[in-house]
Amino acid sequence: MTTSQELKDYEPMVEKIIFDQKELQTLKQTIKSFADGNINAKELKSVLLQCRGRMVEDVNDFVSYVANTIAENVPELDKSNNEFSQEELPSSQVEAQLRAEIKEKNELLEIVAQRVSKLVSKLIPENIEHVNEVQKLLSKEEITKEMEHCFTRIGAKEWVAMCFLNDSEFFVKVYPKLEEVYKKRFGKSQNEQESMSYKMKKLGFPEDVEIAVINYVKARNKYQHTMTELSLSSMDLARKAFSKVFVYLLLDSMESSFLLDNREKLYANLTKFFSKQLTGNPAFRKTIINELKTVFQVD
Repeated sequence: MTTSQELKDYEPMVEKIIFDQKELQTLKQTIKSFADGNINAKELKSVLLQCRGRMVEDVNDFVSYVANTIAENVPELDKSNNEFSQEELPSSQVEAQLRAEIKEKNELLEIVAQRVSKLVSKLIPENIEHVNEVQKLLSKEEITKEMEHCFTRIGAKEWVAMCFLNDSEFFVKVYPKLEEVYKKRFGKSQNEQESMSYKMKKLGFPEDVEIAVINYVKARNKYQHTMTELSLSSMDLARKAFSKVFVYLLLDSMESSFLLDNREKLYANLTKFFSKQLTGNPAFRKTIINELKTVFQVD
């Protein structure tokens, strides 16, 4: 049957499908150019459709590869079992093993499908031909109201409150908070051995968010096993992971058209909000504002 290690072997292919770094950089520049009014909707649509076409082609290749791998492994399943010959092993048991094998291999395909669907739906509005006609530049008050709705949807008050915990308490509680994000989306995990890395991938988080979370988890595990004094570098990793997930959830809860049409005002309002809310915690304020600068591509 497929092991977690075998599933991990496919990850480089998944990352190539979803996160082609050169393509993502082109997309960022194109969306920024559109938001700044330097290109029209038709040009934006052309670039986005090229991106989607590349994804579809790579996904087809990936599915073919996995299907061929499953087909090649089917006879090996019986041959590799030295305890039973074909005559000794009931056909129903063989069928059950094959079904389990295919089911586990399909888990990875589900993750790929979720990522592709989520990324495409975020990047490509349904009626992009008329995107200029439906653009709506909101007032400062309207943006503030929309932000409040998004804060309510993701429970932002709890996230902000965590910023004022003492270092050791915060460091330990970040992990349960990440687990909570997963449970809200998928319910309680059926497999307690699922890694946080796997859960972040299933949630569809961008690669930089995944990496930040993995680095924090490594530092947390080391801290729990050694019970040494909490280091500044470990706290920085915890703040970074927490901030990246928080900002991602916040922006992910907003409509893509809202983000595109009101980019500058939204960045200004979010920066003002966090600067005010986190006045008593300069380290956290700096981490979150830096993350906003990265996401909104502000120098």
